[in-house]
Amino acid sequence: MSQPHGVLDVVVLASGLNQIPLYEGYIPGYKALIPYHGKASIQYVLDALGQVPRVGRICIEGPCALLEQELATRPDRARFTLVEGGSTFLDSLMVGLKHFESSPAVLFVTADLPLVTPEAIAAFLAGSHASRAELCVSVVPRTCYTGPYRHFTKPFNRYRDISLCHGNLFQVNPRLLQNPALQARINAFYAGRKNALKTTLALGWQLAVVYMIGVEVLHVLTLAQMARFASRHLGFEIAPVMVAHPGISIDVDEPDDYTFVHDRIEERFA
Repeated sequence: MSQPHGVLDVVVLASGLNQIPLYEGYIPGYKALIPYHGKASIQYVLDALGQVPRVGRICIEGPCALLEQELATRPDRARFTLVEGGSTFLDSLMVGLKHFESSPAVLFVTADLPLVTPEAIAAFLAGSHASRAELCVSVVPRTCYTGPYRHFTKPFNRYRDISLCHGNLFQVNPRLLQNPALQARINAFYAGRKNALKTTLALGWQLAVVYMIGVEVLHVLTLAQMARFASRHLGFEIAPVMVAHPGISIDVDEPDDYTFVHDRIEERFA
């Protein structure tokens, strides 16, 4: 069954593991279940999704038994479908896309994003709808990192016209992942996501050369120029979508990430 016009299916990626001790007494495990103020990270993500009118069906891929235990008491539990997650990032994407294979587009959000807001999700969906691209990726301008966020160190991409950081919301046309060549690149892209050179090399050496020289070294390419080149090179349209909410860029991989997110959430309840 398809969704009403304008309503989007959503996959929450909850299979990510964290092997680094984030705080004293932390037992490495699923990032979706890291607690903040007595509530798991994924709960904050679902709370935000639940306040966005354009969000329809929600599939959560990850450790079903643990997620069922965590989410069992939510009043909106019936809204979520749980599916067992994959062993790689690509596996997780494919699990989610298979669940919604008849959908024209699917929104993905990672479960380790407890600072995400309904406003950020709505802004990304509006920008993605306007672009009509087959792959829409969220980006946050550096100028948005104000207040407490100005102290949070993120790797920014410096284009000629703007400096920005990637977010953890993206929208995909399911047909894209039917391409075996693209599938092979996705895992390499994700594995090197903390290193600009590795991520661009995963998408092809020509694209890597253009990005490293035109953006990282000389800063002569605009964001739009880079997006057009990448779209031509990969054979489908890619659109960066500006979202003025830095919380969508802060997933929790390191102790500093955890401390920053913990402090922001504690401020809400102070």
